[in-house]
Amino acid sequence: MSLTSMPRLPTGKLARTLSRVSKNIHTIEKQREPHAAFWDRWNADAITQDGPLWIALGDSSSQGIGAADPTDSWIPKMLPRLRRETGQNWRVLNLSMTGAKLEHILRIALPRLHQIKDAGHEPELVTHLAGANDLMAPPSWATAPTTIQHVLDALPDHSIVARVGERPTLLGGAVPKVMNKTIEREAEHRPFHLFWPWAWPSRDGLAIDKWHPGPKGYDYMVDLIWPAMANRLSLADRSVE
Repeated sequence: MSLTSMPRLPTGKLARTLSRVSKNIHTIEKQREPHAAFWDRWNADAITQDGPLWIALGDSSSQGIGAADPTDSWIPKMLPRLRRETGQNWRVLNLSMTGAKLEHILRIALPRLHQIKDAGHEPELVTHLAGANDLMAPPSWATAPTTIQHVLDALPDHSIVARVGERPTLLGGAVPKVMNKTIEREAEHRPFHLFWPWAWPSRDGLAIDKWHPGPKGYDYMVDLIWPAMANRLSLADRSVE
């Protein structure tokens, strides 16, 4: 596997089951490989370009699952704003994986980031948006608060880190709140820049599976993530509240 091509993770048991009984969920699940292949091509091109480097770590929401066209997701939508506001030709390597849990960030994505650095590509921005998949089944609930701490310990200073969604579902009980307290406590001692990507004004941004963002949801995410990016780059006066 090349430096810029990320592995495909197996579809989880819950997603496989729901995909068999819901046409809408099945439609979204079919996006997994086309989106991953899109990012393989994107990354292969981006690593050959010049300009400051942003590396994105995450799960399906950074792959753009939920948007039929991955260019309608938050990373491709954020890139023009980043270039416009800084006047620099930023490029992004997307090291996200659909289905990624925090253990995959630790075991696959962060080592890949270090391999990219060792190859001479030093990122000026690192974003981390993961944790939702750790809330999909009880076995990972107990370990998620500890695993998020391990991820935070491994992230570079000045990383831009997402809080975990706390929307009321059957998933994880109080675990998301515990995870967010860990993130917030760590940010008191480390130069992290936090954001809350799920504080949408309404649920009209969801894709047809009623779980992943659709194009409108990704628009919301761009506006919610940008202030943390602007703060990281000392562009806070240009941030969108």
